[in-house]
Amino acid sequence: MKSKSEIVLKGIPISPGILIGEATVWRIGEIHVDSRKISVEEIEKEIELFKKVRDNLVKDLELAKVDLPEEIVKLIDVQISILKDVELEKQVMDLIKEKRRTAEFAIYHIIGQKAEQLEKFGTQYLKDRAQEIRKLGRDLLKGIKNLEKRKVREEDKIIVTDDVAVDEAVEILKRGVKAVIVEGGGKTSHAAIIFRDYKIIAVFGVENATKRIANGDMVIVDGAKGLVIANPQDATLAHYQKLQEDYIKYEQGLSEIKELPAATLDGREFVLMANIDIPEEIELVKEIGDYGVGLFRTELLFYSVKDDEERQYEIYREVAHKLYPFPLTIRAFDIGGDKAIDNYYERNPFLGLRGIRLLLQRKDLFRTQLRAIMRANDLGNIRFMIPMVCCHEEVVETKKFFLKVKKELEQEGYKFQQPKFGIMVEVPSLVFVLDKMADMLDFVSIGTNDITQYTLAVDRKNPRISYLFSHLHPSVIYMIKYVTDVGRKKNLIVDVCGEISSDPYGIILLVGIGVDELSLTPSLILETKKLIRNIEFKEAENIVEKALNLKTPSEVKSLVYEYLKERAPYILEFYE
Repeated sequence: MKSKSEIVLKGIPISPGILIGEATVWRIGEIHVDSRKISVEEIEKEIELFKKVRDNLVKDLELAKVDLPEEIVKLIDVQISILKDVELEKQVMDLIKEKRRTAEFAIYHIIGQKAEQLEKFGTQYLKDRAQEIRKLGRDLLKGIKNLEKRKVREEDKIIVTDDVAVDEAVEILKRGVKAVIVEGGGKTSHAAIIFRDYKIIAVFGVENATKRIANGDMVIVDGAKGLVIANPQDATLAHYQKLQEDYIKYEQGLSEIKELPAATLDGREFVLMANIDIPEEIELVKEIGDYGVGLFRTELLFYSVKDDEERQYEIYREVAHKLYPFPLTIRAFDIGGDKAIDNYYERNPFLGLRGIRLLLQRKDLFRTQLRAIMRANDLGNIRFMIPMVCCHEEVVETKKFFLKVKKELEQEGYKFQQPKFGIMVEVPSLVFVLDKMADMLDFVSIGTNDITQYTLAVDRKNPRISYLFSHLHPSVIYMIKYVTDVGRKKNLIVDVCGEISSDPYGIILLVGIGVDELSLTPSLILETKKLIRNIEFKEAENIVEKALNLKTPSEVKSLVYEYLKERAPYILEFYE
């Protein structure tokens, strides 16, 4: 009998680690929806059917919450709130009554509309939310069709699935599944957050995984590289068995440095901070150790509570209190660009009304957020920064508005401390006038994703030119060094919060430049600390000097590669 061919699939790395084992494949596929018109006599029956399957699904989710930590309970509560939404119920019932359609068609149609509205905004975060809403819709349809709920067995170690709901992610966690491969989803989906937080190896966005992998196939899951290898050849299997052993030892070594500083071999210490998208991620930060947050992206709050000062205040205050005495750096709503507002679209949104430009035009939204942030700063550990600054005038106008809101709150009798005020350095024009506005600032944060994009004139999300996008370009390195030099002269804290902070090649350069803080994904903090503890500051400084005299990103990468090969060869083994 002919053996199966080795299949290599690529996806989005969600949670690192290596696992080898047999696959269990889940696939529902498309659910046929009965779209016929119903008789008047059937209307009440269809409404009751909708309510019954909705209530049953809510009960299942409530049961799933038992004995779970608070951060997962909150994620399940989000799903329950969607199902119990009064507007959703009204829209489904109206469609059944007024258009005389089946309950399943009404669910399919209304859920589809809500998901499409979120997908129009274009952000990965909202695409992940849309996919979760669609998954709830499918679960409701499965209830109507009496389709059996997918169950996790004790023997399942690697699950391959077309999608995964939050309650299924919880079941996977409880049953001890070691790895998950998902066809859809992204890094900010709630299932991804659960897998990352609880160290279940995961790769998402693996196209056609359930069609190309069969039940019982031998599978290798490499969560760090986002690789899935089915039916591996003997040589591939032997390589990954060795790699798996090495990775286990590597992870054990990370726990040993948990309490140690992020200091180079020659004693230069750096501050490591976490980037977060949702408040629940604070639990992961606390589990890793005592770290602050260098970037709290608030776009999620914009789409859910942008007009609700009290709810924003509660969220900011809760996170700040959990982190105290370490800082919480909140970025103002970074709307525009790929995050549209009010269904307004521009021909060239990344050069249009985004970030602070938009907020200064929509001061109603800006005031609400500022009030909530200031009120939440009763312990004094909140830092506030504005995105997409391109000129001195924007900083002046923002600082005036910032102080005006502070005065308003004081006159209303609120007691709080003024948050430290900073800016994102993402636009090249700002780099060369930074010293002129330093007296208005407490810190700066370099957003290397955007500064790379704007310096190189490359849309990093355009696959046709993405090969030109590299934060290792000598011009980008020069920008970071220039800002850091200004910060040192003007006594400003300099933080770097883009993808370069999670890239081993970039970390060597940031250490050599001497930035004050590196902000990155929580799950990579210990890996970054280990790398910093394996290198010498003086050697990294020399690498930066050489890099600034090179012409291309590939030359810079080759230069750093040789150093990594000498000082941290494990990096090349696990992440290259």
